[in-house]
Amino acid sequence: MSRTQILIAGGGLGGLALAIMLERLPDDKKVDYLILERSLISNPMGSAISLHASVIPLLKQLGLWAEIEKTSKPMSHFSIKREDGSDLGTVDFANSEQDYSYYGIILSRPDLHKILLSHVSSEKILTGKRIVSITQDDLGVSCHCADLTIYHGDILIGADGAYSAVRQSLYRDLKAHGNLPRQDYSPVKLDQVVVVGITEPLRPTDYPLLKEDVCQFRIVLGGQDRPYTMWMAPLSGNRIAWSIGGRTDTLAGSSFWSESQEEATSSFGHIAYQYSRLPDWGEAEHDSIDEICDQMRRRPNPFGHGTYGDLMDKTPRQLISKVMFEERGFRTWYGGRTVLMGDACHKVWNDAPRASLSEGAVNAIFDGACLVNLIHDLPTDPSMEDIGAMFHAYYEQRYPASRIAIEGSSQFARLFHDQCAKVAAALDPGQHQARRIETRLCFSARKRDNIAKTVLNYLGGH
Repeated sequence: MSRTQILIAGGGLGGLALAIMLERLPDDKKVDYLILERSLISNPMGSAISLHASVIPLLKQLGLWAEIEKTSKPMSHFSIKREDGSDLGTVDFANSEQDYSYYGIILSRPDLHKILLSHVSSEKILTGKRIVSITQDDLGVSCHCADLTIYHGDILIGADGAYSAVRQSLYRDLKAHGNLPRQDYSPVKLDQVVVVGITEPLRPTDYPLLKEDVCQFRIVLGGQDRPYTMWMAPLSGNRIAWSIGGRTDTLAGSSFWSESQEEATSSFGHIAYQYSRLPDWGEAEHDSIDEICDQMRRRPNPFGHGTYGDLMDKTPRQLISKVMFEERGFRTWYGGRTVLMGDACHKVWNDAPRASLSEGAVNAIFDGACLVNLIHDLPTDPSMEDIGAMFHAYYEQRYPASRIAIEGSSQFARLFHDQCAKVAAALDPGQHQARRIETRLCFSARKRDNIAKTVLNYLGGH
């Protein structure tokens, strides 16, 4: 009796977690799967990533928790300052353990990718497989790759990120047959530019925050001339993750912010948007990264430790990347034998400081868990009707959670990025309303509690 053949597009965090969960299916429910990864080599980019407490029981069930815990730190709170060093307030996550029995944790994104990758057989991953189109019928689904290879399966799961080639191919077919809602084929808007990095191991005597057993995020809302958000966070191995960037709409007067937006939409090009996914991390032109770093490096770090440039100079060049973010939820998650998961169907900003909360990664893991549970319940040799019913059940279970994540992400953005311009105004003595704005920005105890509640609700809506 032949097993169900599953193709997974994308070997990122979501695709790898899905593969690990498929491996855990009981013997009588086993399936065959193959991961088609666009990149030629495994070189995950990014900075810090957080796993919310709600996902930890699943990681324990999968046998991953011990390894992840060793390379992570518990997340304690946010400490927020203006650029001049004055305090704006704190957001405490102490209630996380009370609500979920665990603290959320922080680790480096490359470390998490390495752990997940170690649990998937190399024979199950093919690299350099850039999908350019898919075809499907009653007999199966096929992925056509840029190297002219074709792969066949019974089910295709698109875990290939915000610029999913699987989604684009599926949507072209649905649109041609008049089955795609108009909102699902409007262009994705890039409106956040961030440069992120992870330093080399540093001496704790030079950076006392490395001595902390927990991870306290230091966040700066600054920039009178150019509003920006910066954060830094201690990681295991005496490293510091950092991020600096801003929104292109609120930074319209900034040359390098707006040029980064132009680069994201023109240098990659319309053809890239149509036929392959843009990378979520890295692969941006190095000149733009250097330009942003050069513009910001001389600014004093309000939390001490010299300037922003001191952190940049202690970061290996290959561990600095520029990220263009957007926020988008799609209504269409499946069609025929193809289904989407993670950022491919609900992209949540992972910008600073929300990059630390990694809502996208956590939601992708929960998407995968839902799909695997439903695959477990499929009959042997499932029909198109069986597969369609499974996809519909998946959508019904996960779509509400994705809506909560996107709406919570928008609320969270207003707590930080939308305050940057107000901070700049408050720092300008010529502004008559500076005192009123400053008062509003200094979080009262009640305000801090409300912010913490908003963040925890945002993270817990899975």
